[in-house]
Amino acid sequence: MKINNASNEIWKTWQNYSGFENRSFRFTDEMRPLFFKWLGISPDSYVLDAGCGTGVFTRYLAAGLDSGHIAGFDINERFIAYGIEKVKELQLTEKVSLKLDDGFHLSYEDNAFDAVTNYTYIGVLSDPVAGLKEMIRVCNPGGVVSCVVATNSIPPVTWQGDYPFEGADELQYLSHMERDIFSKYIRKPEDLNQSQEWHALRYPKMFEICGLNHIAIHPFAYTFHYNDENYPLQYRRELLKSEIRNEIHWITSRYNDEKDSYREHGFDEIRFNRLLELMKRKLDYVSEHLQDDHSFEWTGGFNFIVTGVK
Repeated sequence: MKINNASNEIWKTWQNYSGFENRSFRFTDEMRPLFFKWLGISPDSYVLDAGCGTGVFTRYLAAGLDSGHIAGFDINERFIAYGIEKVKELQLTEKVSLKLDDGFHLSYEDNAFDAVTNYTYIGVLSDPVAGLKEMIRVCNPGGVVSCVVATNSIPPVTWQGDYPFEGADELQYLSHMERDIFSKYIRKPEDLNQSQEWHALRYPKMFEICGLNHIAIHPFAYTFHYNDENYPLQYRRELLKSEIRNEIHWITSRYNDEKDSYREHGFDEIRFNRLLELMKRKLDYVSEHLQDDHSFEWTGGFNFIVTGVK
């Protein structure tokens, strides 16, 4: 059967990778033993992280390895170049190797890894079955193949904080309004050449038809708030500033592309401009006051892991 590799063209040229690095707060040291248990990883395992992006999940797993090694691949040259520099910076070169590769035609040999995993990779493929079969091919018999999934079926929890600047409550209202309109009426997964048939909730069935055994589903959740002193202040400040700037960029882009749809559902030019004005006001506030602010903006989400044994 011919592989639909249309998603490759999008991900080869994808430019915005800062959001991938921001995901690092989703994985804590306390969670790592559970991840290792579910993903079939031991400290001396040889592991593959498929579609690793900049290698956030790769580096997280590497921190639990002793004599083991984790390889990661992605089709985006910029992602891999950035990831390699991060590996060097964190002095993980003995445990981590990243390379450019095509997930539909991996250059690894059969039965090369003790465990094969990924974080939100299979879901962005135009042909998830073909991508999963390649992951299975390079896994040792008896090894665990897994997908870590951030599901869109249960929307993330977001609270933009009890900020004291004027217009903060209005910002909450307009942000939720824009997000609801976009998710219900505008967002089209097919625009990214992603599979409509094999959505995340069908992964267990996909694992079965691809020949995996002992299929299991493991739930986990994450939460993060920007006043959490367990994270360095500079990291929290830069993370929040980055997310605000990215959100301004994405809202502007999608509004300009879909003005008629937004207007049809009550989000006109006045509301759009007001939303951007308030987001920029928030950015100014965060830049100056995060150290002494206690607004408790936080975010959280439900994830799950599907595993199967080759």
